[in-house]
Amino acid sequence: MMMNRRLFLAGSTSAAALTALAACAKNEESGGQDDSTANRAMNIQDPASLEDGGDLKIAIQGPIDNWNLATAVGNTGDLRSIINWVSPYFVDWAADGTCTANPNFYSTFEAEEKDGKTVVTLELNSSAVWGSGRPIDSEDIKESLIHGKDESYNWAARDGLENVESVDTPSATRAVVTFDSVMPDWTNYVAGVSPKELMRDAETFNNSLAGHGAFNNDYLAGPYKIDSWDESGQIVTIVKNDKWWGDAPKIDTLTFQVLDPSAEATSFANKSLDYIEYIISNDVYTQCQGREDAEIRQNFGLQWRHFTFNTTKGILADQKVRQAIVRACDRVAIASSDLAGLPIETGDVLLGNRFFMPNQTGYQDNSGDWGYDVEAAKQLLEDAGWTEGADGIREKDGEKASLTFTYPAGTTTSQNEGALLQTQLEEVGIDMQIATVPNDQWQTGVLDARAFDLVAFTWVGTQYPMANIGEVYGTNSKSNYSDMSDPQIDDLITRIATEPDNGKRIELTNQVDVKLWEDVMNFPIYERPQFTAVPKKLANFGANGLSSFRPEHVGYMK
Repeated sequence: MMMNRRLFLAGSTSAAALTALAACAKNEESGGQDDSTANRAMNIQDPASLEDGGDLKIAIQGPIDNWNLATAVGNTGDLRSIINWVSPYFVDWAADGTCTANPNFYSTFEAEEKDGKTVVTLELNSSAVWGSGRPIDSEDIKESLIHGKDESYNWAARDGLENVESVDTPSATRAVVTFDSVMPDWTNYVAGVSPKELMRDAETFNNSLAGHGAFNNDYLAGPYKIDSWDESGQIVTIVKNDKWWGDAPKIDTLTFQVLDPSAEATSFANKSLDYIEYIISNDVYTQCQGREDAEIRQNFGLQWRHFTFNTTKGILADQKVRQAIVRACDRVAIASSDLAGLPIETGDVLLGNRFFMPNQTGYQDNSGDWGYDVEAAKQLLEDAGWTEGADGIREKDGEKASLTFTYPAGTTTSQNEGALLQTQLEEVGIDMQIATVPNDQWQTGVLDARAFDLVAFTWVGTQYPMANIGEVYGTNSKSNYSDMSDPQIDDLITRIATEPDNGKRIELTNQVDVKLWEDVMNFPIYERPQFTAVPKKLANFGANGLSSFRPEHVGYMK
């Protein structure tokens, strides 16, 4: 299962460079690929040279529980996959992380520093309209930004929105956003806009799009629109949007079908599926290679595997127990098993940082004191009063050192990780049981309900790793599934958001990561490299790395 860190867009310029800054400056803390690598990874072609028509079949892991991506419930990789086509961001990313305004939406996208505050000026494309036909206007921008302090809105993340001081609307297409301090990541908070009808109150924001078929094209604006949700077939169908004002989209129809991950390779091989974004096993890699009209495109990844603890339940409320689990976990063995047979060296992707991927400037391995050490794990448990019982399982005050690892049925990666960790924990005297839940209960019934002890899933990172730290680790964030509060981390989150010096921001972000290894809200395993299977003739789409794609430009070569 994949979860987004809220995919805001962000620049990383210094405060001095904010003056009269047009679009986004190059993101110096992000890695990237050169143009030739990007061209291969995405098969970049002139859209005018592509065929008109055709379809594209994509898999998702479960039905959509809430179609509002900005909510904690809706903040999933599955919904992001769909929204990219029907309501894309208002900016474009290049392969190196550079972002510019998408002229379909913004004609002006700039900021300056005034009296220690970042002031952003936005001008909308006057042709841009929502699915209802209503023009996208400055009041939409305003309503998207002014509710960040309202905790009744079930935000996936409020980072940066809490720093919005005012939004002025001098015209129907022009908005001026003033933050209460210097905000290096200002583009992070203005690169996507929701309609004012959705934002008007918490009840509408939270619940109006809740339900498998509760999409509303009136709230979307893109080259495509949602045509239907087939409950029996578990299929979302999207078609061309007759209200789209930009270049005519190439592909006629896209389908997003709920598919057990274990069935993806066979479905791709028999052409009932056209796209596997992340190939995660050798078996799938081999089957995809066997399809004669397809290829595997490669890039570095933004996905990373990890374990998350519920720090409020049972033995996991004891920090020493969580630390012992980290020391007892052989992350190299788990990563090697997950990635066995794929053309990647485990050492290249083993992850010692929650914010920076190994290819990104700013990465440092902060796991040094928390590496695999069975004897150290046993000592942590002994020091915390957990002594070995007659059956080999540790006890304290009459309580057994026992917990349950929960994963969504059919997710073989999580199943493998749980089985390996179970054996590793048994060696130090911790009993770990394994339980499964149906995919459609995973988000609301397990994560949101905090109905778990220990889980593993994939976080999807962003091009700008120093943004939205509070989404996963801040006090009271709906996406802080550990339910842990650390005042020191909260303070660092605030400082990082408003620190104009990029080097200092990197230093502070690594301080958060060091503290998280000690707190153990979660712990990373490895970065997942992006091996993407697609038809050979599919253009302007594939293993995108840091770049975005224009949905209207995706099509098939003649």
